Amino acid sequence: MFSHKLVTLLERKEIANRDLFDLWFFMKNNWGFNKKLVELRTGMNYKTYLKKCILVVEKVNEKYILQGAGELLKEKQKDWAKNNLKKELLFLLKFYSENY
Repeated sequence: MFSHKLVTLLERKEIANRDLFDLWFFMKNNWGFNKKLVELRTGMNYKTYLKKCILVVEKVNEKYILQGAGELLKEKQKDWAKNNLKKELLFLLKFYSENY
């Protein structure tokens, strides 16, 4: 599931913010993933793909980070997501690109 969610991040016409939250959750909790599946589905090296993901996530406007995901979160989680989701996800994407 983690591998497919990672690929889906860049397959959609527009980023779905729920994907950002899901990816953060998977990475934070060290869920297993299939690197070969990511490479097969994207046609690129895993590290190269993650670097593309990082570039896309960097462009996400935190002001709109709850669109499409806010109704799934409790108030405390919404506050956290507005203030931390993007920076923590970027940290984890960079960590995964350098260590996996």
